[in-house]
Amino acid sequence: MLIWAFLTAPKKTMARSPQIIDALKQELRAKGIQYKQLAEKLDLSESTIKHMFSTKNFSLKRLDQVCEVVGMELSDLVAQHESRVPKIEQLSIEYERELVSDSLLLMVGYCVVNNWTMEEIMNTYSLDEPECIRCLAQLDRMKLIELLPGNKIKRLISNSFTWHKNGPIEQFFRSEAQERFLSASFSSDDAMRIIKLGDLSDKSILQIIERLESVGALYDELNSEDSKKLSFNKRHGASMVLAIRKWQFYAFRDLLRD
Repeated sequence: MLIWAFLTAPKKTMARSPQIIDALKQELRAKGIQYKQLAEKLDLSESTIKHMFSTKNFSLKRLDQVCEVVGMELSDLVAQHESRVPKIEQLSIEYERELVSDSLLLMVGYCVVNNWTMEEIMNTYSLDEPECIRCLAQLDRMKLIELLPGNKIKRLISNSFTWHKNGPIEQFFRSEAQERFLSASFSSDDAMRIIKLGDLSDKSILQIIERLESVGALYDELNSEDSKKLSFNKRHGASMVLAIRKWQFYAFRDLLRD
């Protein structure tokens, strides 16, 4: 039984106003607050309130006032709305093929999956604005992101997003990156490599797999938190590979008894 675990760290959003207004309207309805009551609390006419909601034309100050009436912060309302937006767990195989067929698109896709902004991408890599927008538009078509006004990027993937097992992305990693990645010395303080050799029962193998899955979930959780709380220059590209399988040295296979 062979277990590999590698961790290395080489150097290396915003909801639309109409959707927020719809979410606010739902909150008013849920709390039983009618337009007439809201108008009284804001010292406005009921017709003005109705017009504001029908045209979805709110100043930021007025939006804050309505949020105060329903007992919410604007940030809470945005977060609540975001939590209701469907997030994708995987791309289709066809879209994965499209990504690996275009190195520029694959690079931009990697960046946006990891919460980079357009400005950060262009400041880090050699591509101009039209090229970057072209890639972002393709990712928008794939429903990986939503490209907002001002070229803002809104991710549409869940925190547990994964690539297809043995799909185009994983095959690309194996052929283009795996050998170089695994051949590193892993000798720095921010890198680690674990190699364990032994014989395990099926039950023990399943226990190890459970632990590896929990470590993968922790990676996703921390990646999401860091992207929201830390500035770009305080984060680094970090790759992790966890693997376990029944395996035997090829050199030993010829020595096996029939």
